[in-house]
Amino acid sequence: MKRLLQLGFILGLAGTFALAWFAPIFEYTRYRSATSVVANGGRVEQFLVHLPVDRIESPAGAEVARDTGLRLSHYKLRDAEGNVIGLAARHELQTGATAQTAWLLTIPSRGAIALAASGPGEGAIEAEVAARGLTAGQSIDQPLSIDSSQPARSVSATGEFSGIDFELVETWVVTGLDEDGGIRGTLRLNTIGRRST
Repeated sequence: MKRLLQLGFILGLAGTFALAWFAPIFEYTRYRSATSVVANGGRVEQFLVHLPVDRIESPAGAEVARDTGLRLSHYKLRDAEGNVIGLAARHELQTGATAQTAWLLTIPSRGAIALAASGPGEGAIEAEVAARGLTAGQSIDQPLSIDSSQPARSVSATGEFSGIDFELVETWVVTGLDEDGGIRGTLRLNTIGRRST
Protein backbone atom coordinates (compact mmCIF):
# COMPACT_ATOMS: atom_id res chain seq x y z
CA MET A 1 0.00 0.00 0.00
CA LYS A 2 2.85 2.35 0.88
CA ARG A 3 4.60 1.66 -2.44
CA LEU A 4 1.35 2.20 -4.36
CA LEU A 5 0.87 5.58 -2.62
CA GLN A 6 4.46 6.63 -3.45
CA LEU A 7 4.04 5.53 -7.08
CA GLY A 8 0.76 7.46 -7.34
CA PHE A 9 2.42 10.55 -5.89
CA ILE A 10 5.36 10.34 -8.34
CA LEU A 11 3.09 9.73 -11.35
CA GLY A 12 0.82 12.63 -10.31
CA LEU A 13 3.80 14.96 -9.93
CA ALA A 14 5.26 13.86 -13.28
CA GLY A 15 1.87 14.36 -14.94
CA THR A 16 1.54 17.87 -13.47
CA PHE A 17 5.00 18.85 -14.75
CA ALA A 18 4.26 17.34 -18.18
CA LEU A 19 0.98 19.24 -18.39
CA ALA A 20 2.66 22.51 -17.38
CA TRP A 21 5.40 21.93 -19.96
CA PHE A 22 3.16 21.08 -22.90
CA ALA A 23 0.17 23.28 -22.01
CA PRO A 24 1.47 26.26 -19.99
CA ILE A 25 -1.10 28.23 -18.03
CA PHE A 26 0.57 31.58 -18.75
CA GLU A 27 2.20 32.48 -22.02
CA TYR A 28 4.22 35.67 -22.07
CA THR A 29 4.85 37.31 -25.40
CA ARG A 30 8.53 37.95 -25.92
CA TYR A 31 9.21 40.61 -28.52
CA ARG A 32 12.47 40.57 -30.44
CA SER A 33 15.17 42.76 -28.92
CA ALA A 34 15.73 45.76 -31.21
CA THR A 35 19.47 46.14 -30.57
CA SER A 36 22.11 47.46 -32.95
CA VAL A 37 25.83 46.80 -32.83
CA VAL A 38 28.22 49.73 -32.43
CA ALA A 39 32.00 50.04 -32.63
CA ASN A 40 34.15 48.23 -30.06
CA GLY A 41 31.59 45.48 -29.54
CA GLY A 42 28.91 47.62 -27.90
CA ARG A 43 25.18 47.46 -28.42
CA VAL A 44 22.57 50.20 -28.66
CA GLU A 45 18.91 49.85 -27.73
CA GLN A 46 16.21 52.47 -27.39
CA PHE A 47 13.24 52.23 -25.02
CA LEU A 48 10.23 54.54 -25.12
CA VAL A 49 7.74 56.01 -22.66
CA HIS A 50 4.71 57.81 -24.13
CA LEU A 51 3.67 60.67 -21.87
CA PRO A 52 1.25 60.94 -20.18
CA VAL A 53 -0.41 57.60 -21.14
CA ASP A 54 2.46 55.41 -19.91
CA ARG A 55 2.79 57.15 -16.54
CA ILE A 56 1.69 54.89 -13.69
CA GLU A 57 0.14 57.22 -11.16
CA SER A 58 0.96 56.80 -7.49
CA PRO A 59 -1.42 58.48 -5.02
CA ALA A 60 1.48 58.99 -2.59
CA GLY A 61 3.90 60.31 -5.26
CA ALA A 62 2.95 64.00 -5.01
CA GLU A 63 2.87 63.84 -1.21
CA VAL A 64 6.34 62.25 -1.02
CA ALA A 65 7.74 64.86 -3.45
CA ARG A 66 6.26 67.69 -1.37
CA ASP A 67 7.52 66.32 1.96
CA THR A 68 10.98 65.05 0.97
CA GLY A 69 11.89 66.49 -2.44
CA LEU A 70 12.02 62.94 -3.82
CA ARG A 71 10.24 62.52 -7.17
CA LEU A 72 8.90 59.02 -7.77
CA SER A 73 7.93 58.29 -11.38
CA HIS A 74 6.87 54.90 -12.69
CA TYR A 75 6.14 54.12 -16.32
CA LYS A 76 5.19 51.37 -18.73
CA LEU A 77 8.32 50.63 -20.76
CA ARG A 78 8.05 50.16 -24.54
CA ASP A 79 10.46 48.89 -27.16
CA ALA A 80 11.33 50.97 -30.25
CA GLU A 81 8.25 49.58 -32.05
CA GLY A 82 5.90 50.69 -29.27
CA ASN A 83 5.20 47.29 -27.66
CA VAL A 84 4.88 47.36 -23.86
CA ILE A 85 7.70 45.10 -22.65
CA GLY A 86 8.19 46.01 -18.99
CA LEU A 87 8.31 48.73 -16.34
CA ALA A 88 10.60 51.67 -15.69
CA ALA A 89 11.04 53.44 -12.36
CA ARG A 90 12.72 56.86 -12.13
CA HIS A 91 13.49 58.23 -8.68
CA GLU A 92 15.07 61.65 -8.33
CA LEU A 93 16.29 63.50 -5.25
CA GLN A 94 17.04 67.20 -5.67
CA THR A 95 20.02 68.37 -3.59
CA GLY A 96 20.65 72.04 -4.29
CA ALA A 97 21.29 72.62 -8.02
CA THR A 98 22.01 68.94 -8.62
CA ALA A 99 19.67 65.96 -8.74
CA GLN A 100 20.60 62.37 -7.95
CA THR A 101 18.64 60.17 -10.33
CA ALA A 102 18.14 56.40 -10.20
CA TRP A 103 16.55 54.35 -12.99
CA LEU A 104 15.36 50.75 -12.83
CA LEU A 105 14.39 49.17 -16.16
CA THR A 106 12.64 45.82 -15.67
CA ILE A 107 11.84 43.57 -18.63
CA PRO A 108 10.44 40.29 -17.21
CA SER A 109 11.51 38.15 -20.19
CA ARG A 110 15.06 39.57 -20.24
CA GLY A 111 16.20 40.94 -16.87
CA ALA A 112 16.69 44.30 -15.17
CA ILE A 113 19.16 47.20 -15.22
CA ALA A 114 19.69 49.65 -12.34
CA LEU A 115 21.35 52.94 -13.30
CA ALA A 116 22.36 56.13 -11.47
CA ALA A 117 23.19 59.68 -12.58
CA SER A 118 23.93 63.10 -11.18
CA GLY A 119 22.81 66.23 -13.04
CA PRO A 120 20.19 68.98 -13.34
CA GLY A 121 17.21 66.57 -13.20
CA GLU A 122 13.61 66.69 -14.38
CA GLY A 123 13.13 70.16 -12.88
CA ALA A 124 15.54 71.55 -15.51
CA ILE A 125 13.46 69.90 -18.26
CA GLU A 126 10.28 71.47 -16.87
CA ALA A 127 12.02 74.87 -16.57
CA GLU A 128 13.09 74.71 -20.23
CA VAL A 129 9.53 73.84 -21.27
CA ALA A 130 8.15 76.67 -19.11
CA ALA A 131 10.64 79.11 -20.70
CA ARG A 132 8.92 78.41 -24.04
CA GLY A 133 5.74 79.90 -22.56
CA LEU A 134 3.62 76.76 -22.89
CA THR A 135 0.40 76.67 -20.93
CA ALA A 136 -1.65 73.68 -19.75
CA GLY A 137 -3.44 71.95 -22.62
CA GLN A 138 -1.30 73.63 -25.29
CA SER A 139 0.43 71.72 -28.12
CA ILE A 140 3.38 72.81 -30.22
CA ASP A 141 3.95 72.21 -33.93
CA GLN A 142 7.69 71.61 -33.72
CA PRO A 143 8.48 69.12 -30.93
CA LEU A 144 11.05 70.29 -28.41
CA SER A 145 13.88 67.76 -27.90
CA ILE A 146 15.86 67.99 -24.64
CA ASP A 147 18.67 65.57 -23.66
CA SER A 148 19.78 64.88 -20.09
CA SER A 149 23.14 66.53 -19.53
CA GLN A 150 24.75 63.51 -17.82
CA PRO A 151 24.22 59.88 -18.84
CA ALA A 152 23.14 57.44 -16.15
CA ARG A 153 25.57 54.54 -15.63
CA SER A 154 24.61 51.01 -14.65
CA VAL A 155 25.30 49.91 -11.10
CA SER A 156 23.69 46.46 -11.31
CA ALA A 157 22.06 44.19 -13.88
CA THR A 158 20.38 40.77 -14.00
CA GLY A 159 19.44 38.20 -16.62
CA GLU A 160 20.74 38.84 -20.12
CA PHE A 161 21.97 42.29 -19.04
CA SER A 162 24.41 40.97 -16.42
CA GLY A 163 28.09 41.44 -17.25
CA ILE A 164 27.34 44.50 -19.40
CA ASP A 165 28.11 48.13 -18.47
CA PHE A 166 25.32 50.43 -19.65
CA GLU A 167 24.95 54.16 -20.18
CA LEU A 168 21.48 55.69 -20.49
CA VAL A 169 20.70 59.10 -21.97
CA GLU A 170 17.21 60.53 -21.46
CA THR A 171 15.76 62.46 -24.40
CA TRP A 172 12.51 64.28 -23.66
CA VAL A 173 10.59 64.98 -26.90
CA VAL A 174 7.92 67.46 -25.80
CA THR A 175 4.86 67.99 -28.00
CA GLY A 176 2.91 70.06 -25.45
CA LEU A 177 1.39 70.03 -22.00
CA ASP A 178 -1.63 68.05 -20.85
CA GLU A 179 -4.59 69.63 -19.07
CA ASP A 180 -2.85 69.29 -15.69
CA GLY A 181 0.33 70.99 -16.95
CA GLY A 182 2.31 67.73 -17.22
CA ILE A 183 4.62 67.04 -20.15
CA ARG A 184 3.04 65.42 -23.20
CA GLY A 185 5.30 63.66 -25.71
CA THR A 186 7.84 60.83 -25.65
CA LEU A 187 10.64 60.03 -23.24
CA ARG A 188 13.37 58.15 -25.15
CA LEU A 189 15.77 56.08 -23.09
CA ASN A 190 18.82 55.50 -25.27
CA THR A 191 21.13 52.80 -23.89
CA ILE A 192 24.63 51.84 -24.93
CA GLY A 193 26.04 48.64 -23.43
CA ARG A 194 29.53 47.18 -23.52
CA ARG A 195 30.84 44.00 -21.93
CA SER A 196 32.43 44.58 -18.52
CA THR A 197 36.22 44.33 -18.54
